[in-house]
Amino acid sequence: MTKTLYPQRMLIAGTAIILGLLFGLSGCNQTEDANIVTWPVDSNCNLHTEACTAQMGEAEATLKISPHPLPIARPLGIEVAVKHLEIESIELDISGINMYMGYNRVPLSADGTNRYIGTSMLAFCTSQTMQWQITLMIHQKDGTQIQIPYLLETVNR
Repeated sequence: MTKTLYPQRMLIAGTAIILGLLFGLSGCNQTEDANIVTWPVDSNCNLHTEACTAQMGEAEATLKISPHPLPIARPLGIEVAVKHLEIESIELDISGINMYMGYNRVPLSADGTNRYIGTSMLAFCTSQTMQWQITLMIHQKDGTQIQIPYLLETVNR
């Protein structure tokens, strides 16, 4: 009798552990996501040729990456100007859309005039055409995070 109950108990215990992990992990994401506000993508802006300004109400963030056009595997100058935001810190995240390109997130340094600067790089890719999402991650003093996504395409020459 004991031998037949043991597998059933193991199955029940294993199922309980898996469900607990799933609910526990999803609970973490819900709490974290509640403080993230994502602004819409401006598909009309081309970071290869110009600075891009995103607005939400009176709040504004302008991202400028240089030199133009943006080179692959060369240092990029990052500059962000903000208006009407209570900034604690800003990070720039670069991720590949059509191919995983590794973790590429850099903190930007405040210069004291609502401007944040830093450097980064677009990784070299073996694909002829690479789509990127460049996301400004603005951490505000009230604990919320604003994410502003920009789309970019590069072509290996």
